[in-house]
This record gives sequence, structure tokens and C-alpha cells, in this order.
Amino acid sequence: MKDAAAALGIPYSALYELTNRGDIEYTKMGSRKYIQREHLMSFIATNTHRGYSSS
Repeated sequence: MKDAAAALGIPYSALYELTNRGDIEYTKMGSRKYIQREHLMSFIATNTHRGYSSS
């Protein structure tokens, strides 16, 4: 999770919230959460916006 947060350039707590809301898929092993690279890339692609939108 810490590596994923660093890759996104966001605080760990923000990534933790995104996983709890279900915005980013993760795998839980014991008490640890792991995010697959594919899930992280999918989240980035889905949430990347281009250009100006007036709405």
C-alpha cells in the first residue's frame, strides 16, 4: 500500500480510504492489503481526465 500511494503521489491515508470505498481493488493477506499493478493502472486510466469541461 505504501508503494502504491507513493506511485500515485498521494498520502497513504488517502489510498487507504480509496480501498475502503471500493474505488481500488486489493487483495488482503492477513492484516495486509496488496494492490496489483493492473488494478492501480486501471484506477489511473478511469480517473484521468483531459481538457476543460464546463460541467
